[in-house]
Amino acid sequence: MNVRAAAVRILNSARGPYYNYERKIALLADELRLSREDRDFLYLMVKGVILHRSYLDYVIAKAAQRPVQKFEKSVLNLLRLGVFQYLVLNTPPHAFTNETVTAARQLKKSRAAGLINAVLRHLPAKATLQSELAALPESAALALQTSHPDWIIERWIDHYGFENARQIADFNNSCQRIYFRHNPLKISWDDLSRQLVARQMDVQVESDSPLIFFTTDRPGDLLRSDIFKQGYVSVQDISQSLAVRLLDPAAGEVILDVCAAPGGKAMMIAQLTGRQISLFAYDISPGKVELLKNEGFRLGIDFVNYGIADARSATYPAADKILVDVPCSGTGVMARRADLRWNRTPEDLENLLIIQRGILKNMARFVKPGGVIVYSTCSIEPEENWQNIAWFLDNDKRFFIEEADPFVKKKWVDTGGAVQILPHIHDATGGFAVRLVRR
Repeated sequence: MNVRAAAVRILNSARGPYYNYERKIALLADELRLSREDRDFLYLMVKGVILHRSYLDYVIAKAAQRPVQKFEKSVLNLLRLGVFQYLVLNTPPHAFTNETVTAARQLKKSRAAGLINAVLRHLPAKATLQSELAALPESAALALQTSHPDWIIERWIDHYGFENARQIADFNNSCQRIYFRHNPLKISWDDLSRQLVARQMDVQVESDSPLIFFTTDRPGDLLRSDIFKQGYVSVQDISQSLAVRLLDPAAGEVILDVCAAPGGKAMMIAQLTGRQISLFAYDISPGKVELLKNEGFRLGIDFVNYGIADARSATYPAADKILVDVPCSGTGVMARRADLRWNRTPEDLENLLIIQRGILKNMARFVKPGGVIVYSTCSIEPEENWQNIAWFLDNDKRFFIEEADPFVKKKWVDTGGAVQILPHIHDATGGFAVRLVRR
């Protein structure tokens, strides 16, 4: 089975909009015993089709002169793979056409081979496509060419202006480096560095305080290695670690992380403090708490107290500091989660705001006087960030904002004193975090 046929198998298996596609890639690559190069190409093809889906479908409909809904699922995904190679990878036409037809036959779609061949040989010229896009309204053209839902692009244009919206959308479609966080509880940095070099991995330290974050030229190999399985490293963007830095955990404190799964921030708190704190990590379902426990076990962290609880209504221990990393739209991390743009609706945002405010209001009950709440999201939507904080401070006069710049570098801090990461400005996955102190 060639890689294109494998990619179609994964794309066909999506019951929702491509949920958990990365795990499916890993499992199928293991099953087929793919080489490193073929694994990387499989990932590129699957994620590329998900990222660019709406523009690919637009081009397919033009070439076929029929709506894409008329195609059977496997045939449509085969065509998407071919058009992705044409538009994004600049593969020669004879190569992507022949390979796609071969994949169709391997998938027992030989009857469709003629149709696939005909469509891929009649794709519109790229200059023609650009001319047609130029005739559309600006927001519609941007949404189509960058394959984002219209409503998201229109929101970003309203909030940030057209050019910034374009840059955010382009960032979401770009390849991003994978950042790894060193686990000092299991191995020293010197020993870890030697192991990485022994495996002929080039390492670049991106941040060395309070924990070491690094990148490597072979992230896929590191993720599949014993180094990862033994818990010497975790995956976490530097920008997504800033909420923990803002929390500033210290010895002797009681700390809660109430929306903790899959565990990146909770385990970072544990790595910074060791057993010197009482750390409680909660989430709303048994499955999510199991993820937390599994990550703690992998990293050798056995001093976290876990619990199942709904942060909107549950009762918690009184705490010195609480991390409230709320469920959110995730619009800041769409470069990492190719499926998110297709999994969100305007109604989702409205529902999330209710949940976020409910969590923030409830958790304010459990902060000791002089204690801290860090409210954080991986969203770039003002409603989920500053507007929620304005609402909270209007309704609970016990709290005030403490400036973020003593805890994180000033480049991450906005004029209101919060951590505000915008992809087009910081060249990093987006998010928000603010430090709220109880008087």
